[in-house]
This record gives sequence, C-alpha cells and structure tokens, in this order.
Amino acid sequence: MNKYISVLFRKHKKKLPKRFQGTILDEWIRYGFLIVLSAWAFQGMLMLNWRETAIKLVLDAVVTFLLYFAGVPFVLAFLTAHTLNYMFNGQAKAVYNHMGAGNKPANSFYEGTVAMRRRIEKAEYIDAGIAYGSLSRGCYRPTSDIDIRIIPASGEWNYWKACFWALKERCIAFVTGYPLDMYVFTLPVAQRLMRSDELPIMIVERNRCAGQVYPERVEWEEWCEVFRKEQNLGEK
Repeated sequence: MNKYISVLFRKHKKKLPKRFQGTILDEWIRYGFLIVLSAWAFQGMLMLNWRETAIKLVLDAVVTFLLYFAGVPFVLAFLTAHTLNYMFNGQAKAVYNHMGAGNKPANSFYEGTVAMRRRIEKAEYIDAGIAYGSLSRGCYRPTSDIDIRIIPASGEWNYWKACFWALKERCIAFVTGYPLDMYVFTLPVAQRLMRSDELPIMIVERNRCAGQVYPERVEWEEWCEVFRKEQNLGEK
C-alpha cells in the first residue's frame, strides 16, 4: 500500500499537448496525485468514442440520482457516482501501473489475458482485439499494463454491444486487479491513434480483418510462446 501512496507525490512522465509543454501546468501535472485527479475527472472521455462517453455520462447521472433520492446530498451523490464510474468503468489500475505502482505477477497477467481472449472470441460483434506496445516483444514487469483496442464488427448495434462489452471487461479488470487500458475504436481510428514503432499483437482477429492495415504483426500463438519463454513460465 505504501507504494500506491508514495507514487502520488513523485513526478512522472506525462506528455501534454505542445501548447502546454514547458509551462507551469506541464510541471505540476507530472505529480502523481494530479495525474490520478485528472484521470478521475476526465476518465478517458477525451479519447473515448462518443458511444462510450454517452454510457459513462448516463451511468454518472443514474447513480447520482439514485443516491440523491435515497437521501444523499447531491454533491456527495455525484462525487460517489463519478468515483464508482472511475473504479469500475475506468482505467484506474492501469493509471497506477503507469506510475510504477503495479504488482501483477507475470503468470497472473498471462492467465488474465488468456481469459480475456476467450471472452472476446465469444463476442461475435467484435471483429478484433489488438494489443499495442512493448508486450509484443514479451517484455513484462509487474508495473506493465495492456493497451488493447477493441474493433467492433460493422453496424451501429454491434458498435454499441462492443462498448457495453468493454464496460463489463473494465469491471472484471477492477475486481481482479488486471491492468487493462481498453478502448473501442474502428480500425482506422486505432491505427491513427496508436504507436506504429512496435508490432501489434493480434489477440483476436476474425477473417484476417486487419490484414491490410497490419501486414506485420505478432500473432496470438507467437506472443504466447515468446511471453512464456521470456517470463520463464514453462510450457503451456
């Protein structure tokens, strides 16, 4: 618990838009407690697609008014609702991992990723689950997280179902302590927003739907083999 508190009072790497770099805001926002406060306040809504933002706002409103009509003062009701939303429908664990306060063993992370993949496979309204970052090389530390983008199947209803599926996954991640950083995007948006200097991991891909966008990639079976070897997890 001490490390979760200590990281709040240290400076961390955080990249702001160019117009804010080198300013007082750029200096202060690097402190852990302000990073957490910013994450709690915005909850990824600056990056979420509008459907996920709508779901988040509706959850805030519903829980706030339920608490209010139960006798909780409105401001306290809103703060409670927004905090619960952050815990169960945010990236709370991933934020702390980014600051170096993670403690997820490699075998537990691997098992959590395998379980998530099984759930993606069952969701026919999802075309792909693609992970990005240094995990493609099998690199893992207890402070690592997983940046995964969910690609919905075509059709508006499929997009909404994928968004609600992501909500469920964030709840699971919070309960299990899995360091999940997940957003639902179309393939072009995911390609535009994510780093291109490391190969993506194709957690799930139906009908090679991302083949033209990502001809060079790390396949799921390959990642499993490399990860288990690099982390000394033995054979499957």
